[in-house]
Formats: sequence, C-alpha cells, structure tokens
Amino acid sequence: MLEHTPDVLVTKSVNSSFHGDPDLDAWLRGKAIGSFVLAGITTNHCVETTARVGGNLGYDVWFALDATHTFDRTGPDGTTMTADELARATATSIHEEFATVVRTEQVLAALSGRAPRTER
Repeated sequence: MLEHTPDVLVTKSVNSSFHGDPDLDAWLRGKAIGSFVLAGITTNHCVETTARVGGNLGYDVWFALDATHTFDRTGPDGTTMTADELARATATSIHEEFATVVRTEQVLAALSGRAPRTER
C-alpha cells in the first residue's frame, strides 16, 4: 500500500481526472509539470480517459498498465470480455497515440536513473 500525502487531490465529476476540482490541467501547468504516470481503477474507463485527455492536452503520459485494474464486462452483443482482454485493448488503443504504455518497473527505473530490464 502506498502511504503518502498527495500534492493534489482531485475530486472528479466524470471519468477523467482533468474534469474535476481542482482543475488538474491548471495545477500541473502551474507547477510546470509536463509529464505524469497513471495508475488506478478502472483501466478502460477512468484511467484510459485521463490518458486520452492528458495526451490531447499535450502532456507526456506514462500509462503503468500493470498498476491498473479493471473488471470483466459484457457487451451489447452478450459476449463477455475478460479484464485482461479489456486491459490489452486499452493498451493497444492508447499506446504511442495518447500515452506510452509501460510497466511499473520501467517507471521506477526511470525515477531512479537506471535502465529497466528488457523483455525476453
């Protein structure tokens, strides 16, 4: 569990953290922050929407896919997509267009200044 007093706490009014109080875009720009890492619930709703809006606003968004979670969903045709399928669909949809999809290990490596391990 992460225990830290947040620098800013946004109360959302819709799926994106950019539509809440306080105004996240104004807060980030006021701090001269041009990039951020996303994690949270739900991968294919709130986290994805925040990534899309952040990307559209010009931020360098890192989407830590393994630090998100979602749930199985049944579509209008009655078929169910698993949480893993939905997460993969989100990653495929947003990667290199709205965000860079990464693993938590890559984020921690970047923050510590060391190179992350590569997939084999």
